[in-house]
Amino acid sequence: MNVNLIIQNCKFQKKTVYSIKPIMYRTGKIADYRWCTMIPKINEVDIDNLQTLVEKISEVMDTPVTIEDAEHRLLAYSSHDPNSDPARIATIVGRKVPADVVQALYESGAMQQLLDTWEPVHVQGMSQVGLNNRMAIAIRHYDEVIGYIWLLENNGSFTPEQIHQLKYSANLAASKMIQMQKRKQSIDFFNRLLKGRFTSEQEALIQAREVGIQMPAYSYILMIEQEDGAPINDWLEKASQAANEHAVRIVLHVREQHRLILLCSTAKTAPSVLAVEKTIIPLVDRLYTLLPHSSIEYGAGSVVQSLLEISRSYNEAQHLLMLHRRLPETSSILYYPQAGFYRYLYAMKQEAEQFPAYTSSLDTLAAYDQEHHSHLLHTLAVFLDHNSDAKLAAQQLHVHTNTLNYRLKRIAEVGKIDLNSMAQKVTLYLEIKLLLLEESQ
Repeated sequence: MNVNLIIQNCKFQKKTVYSIKPIMYRTGKIADYRWCTMIPKINEVDIDNLQTLVEKISEVMDTPVTIEDAEHRLLAYSSHDPNSDPARIATIVGRKVPADVVQALYESGAMQQLLDTWEPVHVQGMSQVGLNNRMAIAIRHYDEVIGYIWLLENNGSFTPEQIHQLKYSANLAASKMIQMQKRKQSIDFFNRLLKGRFTSEQEALIQAREVGIQMPAYSYILMIEQEDGAPINDWLEKASQAANEHAVRIVLHVREQHRLILLCSTAKTAPSVLAVEKTIIPLVDRLYTLLPHSSIEYGAGSVVQSLLEISRSYNEAQHLLMLHRRLPETSSILYYPQAGFYRYLYAMKQEAEQFPAYTSSLDTLAAYDQEHHSHLLHTLAVFLDHNSDAKLAAQQLHVHTNTLNYRLKRIAEVGKIDLNSMAQKVTLYLEIKLLLLEESQ
């Protein structure tokens, strides 16, 4: 028989066609064109996580599917299906199998069957708890049951090939669940490092070994942050790409809303503080090209050797990002130790709040500006920002140099300021930065 004719006459199921194989009787005649299709294969390389796995199982088995952990907490479920029964809907809404359904499954002996076998188990429907006929298989890590895959049997029995794919899926689910568990452990460990929750270096090293993480000799925290709410889904991928190109090892990472936090080191086996420091700027420069968003900010804390000092590097990176938001001129500073006097602004702010001066020159200038609608305080800030260069300051203010000199004279008279005194100018410069810091909050 002509194969093309067979293809035209096949009654295809709603499944991907991988090959055409006519089924024949012993006489050689075509038996049933309905089985001209082979069901889709579940391929591990296509499975990123439990959600992609559960969707693939649903496609292969042609029925709604859920994946639960050993405590019957919902981990993933296939897209909504009109054939869902009340038990499945309640599980999705509550993110856990209802207690009465779990009790009914144990009382019927279905759960014991699942615990006793590696094979899929048919579960008879229980209308009293809203459960239709099910097929289920235990997800095992070695001999330990760590979860379950549940399928509705709306369309009757499954083919041997579908059962084979389901059993294979249980192995994949086990692998993904173990990965999830390890990832959670590493996140918990990293958060403890960031928050300074370890009491000793030895305690931190022991937990690192338990999680299976080899900690580097030297490391630093790099933060990537965007406050406009844009998605950060590809940040880790881009950061990994940049890290590979510059021989940087990303040891740990965690996401915090619009922020990605990385613990970085050099990929070299025997680094030094200087060697690790040299990786920071090239890494961020590369990220600027891979993540070309003007609203993304980068900040790295100090390179540290002790695991207990990672929390300090974390706090420094946070501090640097706050400076970027509140004092835009600091945005080009990417490494905290290079922030100069900006590192001390928050300590100075606390000092000023605890021991406030009753009247300062800046207060006097601000009051004068408000009364006379002048701009002496702003003029002083621009003048100091330009290293007391009257010509550059005048250009920035869009005024003639003579106009600026007149304002400077008034600033000296009103604020009782000696603009020839370096000590006074430094003090005023820092106080202006503190004022801007407060106004931006």
